[in-house]
Amino acid sequence: MDNLTHSLAGLVIGDAAILLRQRFGSGKAPGPGFRGAALTTGVLSSNGPDLDFVYTGITAGKLGYLLHHRGHTHTLVAALPLTLLVVSVAALALRLAGLRLTASDYRVLVGLGAVGSVLHVLMDFGNNYGVHPFWPVSNAWYYGDAIFIVDPWFLLILGGMALSVGASRVLTGVLLASMAGLVALAWVSGLTGAWLASGLTLFAVLWVRWLWRATPRRRWRSGGAALLCLWVALLGTRHVARANVRAALELDPTLSLMSLASTPAPGNPLCWSLLAVQQGEGEYVVRQALAAGWPWLSSAEACRFWSTSTTAPLSAPRPRDGIKANRQLVWGPEFRAPLAELSSTRRDDCVAAAFLRFARIPYWIRRGERSAVIGDLRFDRSKAIEFAELVLTPGAPCPRFEPPWSPPLPWLEDGGGR
Repeated sequence: MDNLTHSLAGLVIGDAAILLRQRFGSGKAPGPGFRGAALTTGVLSSNGPDLDFVYTGITAGKLGYLLHHRGHTHTLVAALPLTLLVVSVAALALRLAGLRLTASDYRVLVGLGAVGSVLHVLMDFGNNYGVHPFWPVSNAWYYGDAIFIVDPWFLLILGGMALSVGASRVLTGVLLASMAGLVALAWVSGLTGAWLASGLTLFAVLWVRWLWRATPRRRWRSGGAALLCLWVALLGTRHVARANVRAALELDPTLSLMSLASTPAPGNPLCWSLLAVQQGEGEYVVRQALAAGWPWLSSAEACRFWSTSTTAPLSAPRPRDGIKANRQLVWGPEFRAPLAELSSTRRDDCVAAAFLRFARIPYWIRRGERSAVIGDLRFDRSKAIEFAELVLTPGAPCPRFEPPWSPPLPWLEDGGGR
C-alpha cells in the first residue's frame, strides 16, 4: 500500500503501545520521551520494509525496481534487523534530545518495531502486486487481491483514529489537511463517481466529528468496528466477483485457468477488475473482466476499465457459448498468442527471463522471430512504455544480482509449456 497509509497505521500502533505501557507498566502516564519514541518507532517501522529502494540499483534499470521492490526487506526474516535499526534511530534521537528510557521501555519499542514491520508486509499482501514473506524457505509470491493500492476508506479510518494520538497541533493539522485533500481528490480525479465521492465526504465529516478528542476506548472500538466492516465488504465482494468469473470461464473447456488477479476500483467494492490467465492447446490467453461485487445492488455495466489504450496488442473478446456479458460480468479486450512464444522468449532472452520472475500477467510483442517488448498487463495503462514494461534488445547483458523469486506462472517454474 502507499506510504501515507503505512504511516497512519504506524501512528495507530504507536498509540496502542503507549496505552499498553500505561496499563501494564507502572500505571502512570508514559513520559514525553516514551510517547515520542513510540510514535516515531511506529511510523518508521511501518515504512521500514520500503528501504529496499536503497539497493534496487544493484540490478540495472527499472528491472532492478521490479525484482527488488517488495523483495528481501518484505520478509519475516528481515523483521528483526529492521526493528533493531528503527529502535536504534529512536534511541539516538532521544539521546540527542537529552531524554532517557528504561530497559522496559526499550523492550516495548522492540515489540512495537516488530509489529510495524510485519504489519507492513501484511498490508502489502492485500493488493495484487504481491509479496514473498517466507523467503528463504519459500520463493513463491503471495497475493491478497483484495485492496486497491491506495484505498480512501482505509486512509480516512486510520486518519480519524490518529487524530487523538498526540497533543501536537502540527500533527493534527497535517492529518486534517491530508483527509481534506483526499476528499477533494475523490471529486476532481474522475476515479470515483459523484455518489462515491459524496459518500466519502459525508463519512469523513462524521468520522472526524465522532473521533475528535475521543477517549482511547471510543477511538479503538469505533476504529476496530470500521476496519472490520471494511474488510468484510472487501472480502465478501471479492469472493462474489472471483467466483462469477471462475464459473463463467469453466463454461469454456478448451482452456484451463492458471492465474486470476483481482483488484477493486479505488474505494469502490461494487466494481472489480480481473485478469485471467488461461492455457490451452499451445495457446496463451489473458481475459479481462469487470465484475460486480454486489450484482443485486450494482451492475457490472456501471463499472469501467482502467484504460482503453494499452501497449499490449489486445483484441476484441471472441464470442463463446455461455461466456457473455451480463449483470455480473462484462468482458474486455483480451491478449492471445502461441504459448511457445513465451517459452522461447524466456529461453532466449535472459532479461525477459528475469522479468518473468515478477510478471504475473505477462504479455509480449513480437518483431520477426524475437520478442521486442515484454510487459505485465496488471500495470499497462497507456500506449507508452511504463514501469512494468521492458524493451528487449538482442545481445543485452544479463541482469546482475537476480533474486531467486519463483515465476508467478507455475509452468515457467518447471520449464513447462515448451
